[in-house]
Amino acid sequence: MKFRFVPTLSDTDFQALKATYTYGKKPSLRRRAHAIVLSHQGHTINQICSILSVTRETVSLWFDAWEARGLEGLSDKPRAGRPAIYSDSERERLRALAEEQPHQLKVVQARLQQETGKRSSTMTIKRALKKTGYSFKRARRSLKYRRDETDFRNTQGLLTELQRWEDRGEAELYYFDESGFSQSSALPYAWSPVGHPRQMPAYSRSQRLNVLGFLSRQGQLVYNSTTDTVTTGVVIEAFERFVAQKSPDAFAIVVVDNASVHRSAHFQRKRLDWLNQRVHVVYLSTYSPELNLIEILWRKVKYEWLPLTAYDSFSSLRDQVHKVLSGYGSEYRITFV
Repeated sequence: MKFRFVPTLSDTDFQALKATYTYGKKPSLRRRAHAIVLSHQGHTINQICSILSVTRETVSLWFDAWEARGLEGLSDKPRAGRPAIYSDSERERLRALAEEQPHQLKVVQARLQQETGKRSSTMTIKRALKKTGYSFKRARRSLKYRRDETDFRNTQGLLTELQRWEDRGEAELYYFDESGFSQSSALPYAWSPVGHPRQMPAYSRSQRLNVLGFLSRQGQLVYNSTTDTVTTGVVIEAFERFVAQKSPDAFAIVVVDNASVHRSAHFQRKRLDWLNQRVHVVYLSTYSPELNLIEILWRKVKYEWLPLTAYDSFSSLRDQVHKVLSGYGSEYRITFV
């Protein structure tokens, strides 16, 4: 019996084919490249058919394409496809309409039909918008428009330099903030059977557990909690505990936002006392919560790490919050770049 194999591959072709069947974008291209490599390694066409679940005719056609045009011959040929319904100018108009009514696709669809005389499905409208670089996402509230961009960029530069100090061992850098947990808080997403979403008891009112935390990029978390309202006095008490547990020889820098409890006259007087104990408080630029890394911790706890059973009762919520926070750095981690 006569067996057919592809001609012996050069090292360059062999490496190119290996890279293609390992990292190629399309499954069809990866299979064809794999077939050529298998033949080069001594596998017969029948063996290749068994490995890749294809016919002898298919493998033979792949061999012919490789021998005729090399790697280019293994790629799919361009296909004409169905002509686009909307022209480039009409897609631009669609995008303009979507800017006017970003949450009412039916209105956008009706207006585009009225202007162009072309009827199309909602899915076609969605595909056309995606081609113009749009995606459908939940709108978010933002305070960015209220901040001073120059001050924001300067604060970014300052934090970068403070992180360099930390990396060189010249200071310990912490990010401070408060966050509240209650049974009426927004619940995290959860998997559930189709048509049967998970249901939790609804609470119009719930006790609130306030957590005050100091977080470092190195995996250190110092925190305490209270059911009292967060006042300047409560914040100062948290800082006093932080200063007391800190090594006397260490120089710590604590980044805080511009909340009123952090700007009060009492807090400002305490800043001088803490500086004498080698703890320096640095303020973020206003309306810049994304610069405070501890915000990432709060999101992780609320939407990923807390189990749904935590919301069964306030005592359960309190216990679970403490369990997660006490396990930070061992069971729970965040990797900061």
